[in-house]
Amino acid sequence: MLHGHGKRERQLRGPLDPGAEPRLLDLILRRYLCVACGAVLTVAPKAVLPRRLFTASAIALALALWAVEGASSPAVREKISPLKAVGHAAARTWLTLRRWTADAREIFPDVRPWPDSWPPRKAAERVATTLASFALVGAGISVRAFVGATRAC
Repeated sequence: MLHGHGKRERQLRGPLDPGAEPRLLDLILRRYLCVACGAVLTVAPKAVLPRRLFTASAIALALALWAVEGASSPAVREKISPLKAVGHAAARTWLTLRRWTADAREIFPDVRPWPDSWPPRKAAERVATTLASFALVGAGISVRAFVGATRAC
């Protein structure tokens, strides 16, 4: 009961591989219309998250670098975000890491729960280590979190 309903352009940000440079990609996604109920569906690769500019893998890598490996917010932004121009206040921190941590239960519903009293870095560590457990490769935790994020979605 699905019929083609055009295409939609979608922007994605983040590295394509754990060690790669971050990129800004424009994807063309197919849309379909359900003739029975009128719903419109968009078909995208698994790493593309609804209402998020960054891929699931990029978010997982960022949280692993920040919470597990102890990288600073600016260092994580440099490895994850393709946008290099930042404001004065944003030069010393990247609030997006805290937003992703706060939204992690929605982004990655299979992540083990944690107490609400945990600080953001500790919660992000739980997210990254849980996502790393979905990966089958034996690399470092950041690489495993990058790979595991796609399997966890």
